Amino acid sequence: MAMMADGVRALSFTRHAVGSMRELPVQRAVFTAACEAHGWSAGGSVCQIGRGLRAWWSVVRMVRSGAYDVVVVDTWERMSATEAGQLWVLALLQRSGVRLLVARDGIDTGDPVGHGLGCALLDIWGREAVAR
Repeated sequence: MAMMADGVRALSFTRHAVGSMRELPVQRAVFTAACEAHGWSAGGSVCQIGRGLRAWWSVVRMVRSGAYDVVVVDTWERMSATEAGQLWVLALLQRSGVRLLVARDGIDTGDPVGHGLGCALLDIWGREAVAR
């Protein structure tokens, strides 16, 4: 078991389709395992039901209030139903100073490689949007 990483408190972000909650236990198990592996304190959860991005505003408020230090989502695709939505979330979190761990994909915006990847994705997305 990992040692506590200076009291880091993690918040779980989950998403599921309307009427289908079968993947929530899997998402929660990935969150718990990621917290154990990093030595973080596993906290609450914010769940987005269906399409849309409104739950991410709650995530930002909770982290910025000081209640949590990092947000954990199980996969990149779980952040939003669309690629544009996923990049929008990444941009929102980056602008808000919110650390993100995409557990199964091994992306952590709190380390230099993950931060660099996020910046590169947003840079490419921005150039493509301007080119359209």
